[in-house]
Amino acid sequence: MVKEPDFLRHVVSKVLSPNIIDSKRLDEARRILGEAEVKYNFSSYGGDPKKIIDFLLSPDFTELSLILGMDITKKLLNAIKDNYKDEDIIKTAEKILKEIDGYLEDINESNITLTVNKKYF
Repeated sequence: MVKEPDFLRHVVSKVLSPNIIDSKRLDEARRILGEAEVKYNFSSYGGDPKKIIDFLLSPDFTELSLILGMDITKKLLNAIKDNYKDEDIIKTAEKILKEIDGYLEDINESNITLTVNKKYF
């Protein structure tokens, strides 16, 4: 019996859709997520869902965040908090959300302009 939801099939699929993100960025995000599932083995089906923490703290998640943008990344992290029961997973998602919020506050206060690689748009 699966105790935690499967990240890609039950969490990500609710957040990422062609209605929310353009198809080029969606394809790139799906590629990164597929590779991450194999690399970190966080699938609920034969893997260890707790390893999602390793992914969230990795450069792979940072790359995914740059592709998705801050708003969608925050939606994904909130979906993790809402769907998982493991306290360590929830705390990791909350920690990253606080870091993003702090980063966004710093940008707003300093009026810095961000440029994003055109490859993802």
